[in-house]
Amino acid sequence: MDITGMRWAVAAEVTRMADYETGFWAIVDGMGVDRGRAGRMLDAAVDWIGAGRGATSDPYALVLSWMPR
Repeated sequence: MDITGMRWAVAAEVTRMADYETGFWAIVDGMGVDRGRAGRMLDAAVDWIGAGRGATSDPYALVLSWMPR
């Protein structure tokens, strides 16, 4: 097993996810949705995915799909 390669991949993914979360909050703000409400929806999405519901493993995408357009 290439531990160095694995560490690099994990570090890259963590960085990407931080940027993804920043983008999520920018979308939430742009939609005028209360961040508290969006945060509760995000918690619900994590629970939803953890329970095996839905076709995605991305809680941010799931929350955005629940928001009015």
